Amino acid sequence: MHRRGYLRRAGMAVLAAILSLISGSAALWAAEPGLFLCLTETRGAQALIRRVPLGPEGRFELSFIHSVSRTPVTDTYRIDAGRILQTSEVFMAHGAGLPSIANDMDATGWRHENGHFILDMHRYTGPIPLRIQAQFKNTLHVADTELPLASLGHSALTLAPCDEETPE
Repeated sequence: MHRRGYLRRAGMAVLAAILSLISGSAALWAAEPGLFLCLTETRGAQALIRRVPLGPEGRFELSFIHSVSRTPVTDTYRIDAGRILQTSEVFMAHGAGLPSIANDMDATGWRHENGHFILDMHRYTGPIPLRIQAQFKNTLHVADTELPLASLGHSALTLAPCDEETPE
């Protein structure tokens, strides 16, 4: 009796998995499972705004204009074992909140190339809360796609890896 119930449950699980694969959206085929970035409201209901496929390497960049130096900054990240790992920060001028020494927290390298300071790092960030202001050109870059975050109509967003339970 127990064996038959077990086999029936196992068969139902396999059938559910097959149906899920067949009915999945095209976006699910664009990246491996777990390699999605969820953009949610930081304030209010914390509703899901957008689910962005990251591709098999799980890489993305955030760029913005620094509020003090008024120069561009680009931060590079990747999803590593379900967590956000910052791998570099590229900037043109030192300003508040930007690194200024080679042994900054979690730094793995520091150089100056073509007028840019490049800090290589291995820094786990956790979810990334962002204050969005159009004049600072907050932009999410994934593969060859740019998403100006101000176009989403929210003044504050949080970026985090999506888990498998996150709806599309």
